[in-house]
Amino acid sequence: MSNSIDPLDLPKPPPILAPVPSVRAFDIHGARVVVGSPGVGWMFDLRADDPVTQDGKLKVPVLPESEYYRAIDEETTAQTCLYPADQVWVETEEANPADQIDPMLYLIDRLVDPDQPERRKPLPASEVPALMGRRVWYWHNKTFRSDYRCVTEPFEVGMGDICVRIAEEAQWYRWHRTGVMPRTTEAFLHWVWVQ
Repeated sequence: MSNSIDPLDLPKPPPILAPVPSVRAFDIHGARVVVGSPGVGWMFDLRADDPVTQDGKLKVPVLPESEYYRAIDEETTAQTCLYPADQVWVETEEANPADQIDPMLYLIDRLVDPDQPERRKPLPASEVPALMGRRVWYWHNKTFRSDYRCVTEPFEVGMGDICVRIAEEAQWYRWHRTGVMPRTTEAFLHWVWVQ
């Protein structure tokens, strides 16, 4: 790590994750999805497969991300739950105007429409407590990647740089499942955004 961050290297905020009803999405195999319904609530950190028709109704096979990555590692077919298509929303990336991000989130700013899953605005990791295990965007080679998890809280290196260690999400889930330590990256805190 260098001993300072050039302000010109600081990225603009990554995309907002906006939920789109699955019936309006195309090719959702492997997509991150949200499941739930108004009046009940919402579940995140899920993956979907292509919709199927069962008993004349459109349903979406859904599984936890941990099982999705297990199936990839073991080259097997994962067991899924079938949800009515109107209860499944696909997380899509939406442009994020930098001037609309305010790290000081007051309660009134956090209110959502309970009839649909929330739009998930990225937050600078420097403004979020308890980072371990959180899904994050990482600015690397002038682009954001969204398949990382934090594996440490912030720490100081060198001459005052603040960093966190991150791991690719597939390796993070493998670590939980098998105990195999992930390969981690030391990332400047200002290049990490919580999803």
